[in-house]
Amino acid sequence: MRVGIIGGGFGLKVQAPIIKIHPLMKITAVSTMKRHQLPEELLSGENPPAHYQNWMDMLYKEELELLFVSSIPIYHFEMVKYALQRGINVVCEKPFTKDSKESNELLELSKQNNAKVIIDFEWRYFSIRQKIKELIFNNAIGKLIHLEYHISSPQYQHLISNKRGWMGEKRKFGGMLGALGTHMIDCLRWLTSEEIENVNGLVYTHVPMGAGEYRDADDAFFIHGKMKCNTTFSLQLLSGINHGFGSNLKIFGSIGTISLSNDKTLLFGKANEQLEVINVEQRKGPVHLTDEANAYYPAFYPFLERVYDYIVYNRIDEDLPTILDGHENQVVIDKIFGV
Repeated sequence: MRVGIIGGGFGLKVQAPIIKIHPLMKITAVSTMKRHQLPEELLSGENPPAHYQNWMDMLYKEELELLFVSSIPIYHFEMVKYALQRGINVVCEKPFTKDSKESNELLELSKQNNAKVIIDFEWRYFSIRQKIKELIFNNAIGKLIHLEYHISSPQYQHLISNKRGWMGEKRKFGGMLGALGTHMIDCLRWLTSEEIENVNGLVYTHVPMGAGEYRDADDAFFIHGKMKCNTTFSLQLLSGINHGFGSNLKIFGSIGTISLSNDKTLLFGKANEQLEVINVEQRKGPVHLTDEANAYYPAFYPFLERVYDYIVYNRIDEDLPTILDGHENQVVIDKIFGV
């Protein structure tokens, strides 16, 4: 499969080295801005990928079967639209688009051009999260009552001392709701197999100034609501603080409870019993990968395998996040922002 990548950050540092491991995928072209240099490991071997500074040139000249859109979010709509018009399948980073009007237009365009769009909600494929979905599916905790998903990351000193660039700009769709909140919203929809019916939220910037830079994109958000199945939920993220407690997901059911800490420690217990640890073996990446790429490998590689099957054989895994998931996610974000 001939693969192209747009984006010199996450696309080059994380996605490219993992895609290169897949035996049936070959990165034939990459488009990045002038300042980005292709890593040596990507250039090694026979027929290294062509390097374009203009992504439109790449899509016009290369015969791609799959495109990874990993640019900053403000360009997602234009890039995905152009790819779909040329019949190219796409894996798009999140946030998918600016709003649900754009995501709905891409949804219709994908149908018209018979091109597939997958959203990079690869967290679904962490084996420990797959175990949670299995427990819920097998009714281990009964009827879902409430999901609580809170993240706190001690980034205050970093935010004061370092520039955020586009991540601090609301007009470029920066902010933590787009960066991590989209994953958290997707987690709710995926685990419950339901849509969000009611949602209220507050996005906030605790550290609007730092390193001589003004930011208006959120570094915190507080969201609560109800799924159509009447399961309630609470999502929260804090980053402008000095001490954090990581990622904590708690799922309360009518006959039991599940708790996940930092995607490493999984606890499960029936009613009137103690929570006990469930050990889940995590997939490990090749030793040559960087620490950053290795952190994503356990989820991103199985995600790639499902993407390949979907595009080549039209076999869609029930957990694969499609363009419909991207659109529904955007509908929720619109409501939070009051669009």
